[in-house]
Amino acid sequence: MSKKHFSWLLLLTLVVAGFVLLVPGKTGKENIIEETRILPELAAQVNDIEWLRIISAGDVSVATLRREEEAWIVEEAHGYRADWDRLRQLLTGLSQAEIIEAKTSNPEYYQRLSVEDVSSATAGGLKIEFSADSGLPALIVGKTAKGRDGQYVRLDDSAASALLDRNLAVSGSRGDWLDKTIIDIADAEVVEVMIGHPDGDAVRISKISADDENFDLQDIPEGREVNTEWTVNAPANALAALSFDDVVPDSRLDWSGPVRFSLLTADGLHIEVDLTTIAGEDAVEPADEHWMRLTAGLYTTALESGERQVATAPETAERAEIINARVAGWAYKIPKYKFDSMVKRMEDLLQPPEA
Repeated sequence: MSKKHFSWLLLLTLVVAGFVLLVPGKTGKENIIEETRILPELAAQVNDIEWLRIISAGDVSVATLRREEEAWIVEEAHGYRADWDRLRQLLTGLSQAEIIEAKTSNPEYYQRLSVEDVSSATAGGLKIEFSADSGLPALIVGKTAKGRDGQYVRLDDSAASALLDRNLAVSGSRGDWLDKTIIDIADAEVVEVMIGHPDGDAVRISKISADDENFDLQDIPEGREVNTEWTVNAPANALAALSFDDVVPDSRLDWSGPVRFSLLTADGLHIEVDLTTIAGEDAVEPADEHWMRLTAGLYTTALESGERQVATAPETAERAEIINARVAGWAYKIPKYKFDSMVKRMEDLLQPPEA
């Protein structure tokens, strides 16, 4: 072989070798990662999980989450709907979480990482427990690492603890596992609000058109004037981004003599709300609790003629059905500022009378 041919062959060999090195393949590092997932069996069945429980110190059941036909529910909250976004984030994180560092296997040091058994009343971590038929081990989730990303964990049936490559979206507060959204109706949609008190005091604010910027207070007593436009407009925003602090079946509360709040939208939605106050039972700092229940119906407002007719728009009917499916049979404890905006009296919207 001539030197010229040998040089070309050597050059071709080097080019091919360099090309092979550039082609992505399964590296040793990737194989190690695949073998160090904290729950390697979860990824294949993550979409089939139907039950899991979050347990805190003293073996207290924070939230038992169970999949039903249409939604996940929280058993400890009377079977109320769970926050699917939070649950999905947790399951996704668990199915992908990798061990990046082995930690202590000595039970004497578990407390430093908050991965001790949650049967202890002073345990700092949370246990995630799966159903027996899933075959998945329970996982104790401890502290987040300081000065770096990651969270300490320990499989309940293992002595070894580990540091994961991420923080898991797990909460020890039951309320965090609930879908807290009640309803969301922006004031721009509203054309009329009515408030009725058991003693006969009534408030009605309305717009001729949904395009109007402000509401008009109706039936103003002779010689009186409204306080401010903001004061009059405020009740129309009461159902915007409304969420709850607690929820129970509505049959558990006394609804005799409620304040009635009624709202109409430009597309024909009619919301009726019952409101009641429960005196606080705390002997040291008693605080009243403010509760509501609601239903959705259909109406078309015709404020010029003073008439109302049942709406026929299919979109509005579907909207009412979705709202009722969410809220029917439930009572919601709501923030005081939202409650106050739905129980306004005529005097609250007027300037003080002149002497």
